[in-house]
Amino acid sequence: MLVHYNQVLDIPLPELQGLKTLKVAFHHATKDEVVIHTIRLPKQSTVGDVINDLKAKVELSHPNAELRLLEVFYHKIYKVPEEEKNLAPHDRLIHVYHFMKDTTQNQVVQNFGEPFFLVIHEGETLTEVKIRIQKKLQVPDEEFSKWKFAFLSLGRPEYLQDSDIVSSRFQRRDVYGAWEQYLGLEHSDNAPKRSYAANQQELVGND
Repeated sequence: MLVHYNQVLDIPLPELQGLKTLKVAFHHATKDEVVIHTIRLPKQSTVGDVINDLKAKVELSHPNAELRLLEVFYHKIYKVPEEEKNLAPHDRLIHVYHFMKDTTQNQVVQNFGEPFFLVIHEGETLTEVKIRIQKKLQVPDEEFSKWKFAFLSLGRPEYLQDSDIVSSRFQRRDVYGAWEQYLGLEHSDNAPKRSYAANQQELVGND
């Protein structure tokens, strides 16, 4: 028996066919729960159009707050914000991921949560980087003290000491596979589970 399922549209079909539907996850630059917004815009719309539409739907930290649009797929950022491409000669823009080891799969590294970019400076120790990360994510001291930090390349963690120079671990951007390296934050995943988290395409940060 053939069963037909019909979807009830909230706008006329011809109009819908001319629009692009995006699911945008809005969050502040902390670990706070994000809010999903569905945005429909003409297919020829730009990133600026998406941001302007979203501004009318969200509560900003202040009236002149800037939004950044990033693309995230399987917990990894695939598009670099334009404003973060202009770094000082010895700065590095690195990926930072949350991860844990799956004890049921031979300690395989599993990423979770929201990734982010971090600028690291020449000669900066892990201790200095940790201070900035804790402030950015607003993690309480007691919880943060349990976190481990590792340099990961091709999924293999190399745990770092507080005195290690973080930038010395990362290759230049023009080296093949450089973006497969990242700074990993190992800790338990205490965030509420969200079905979209594994393959969310669009993510907006409010600075």
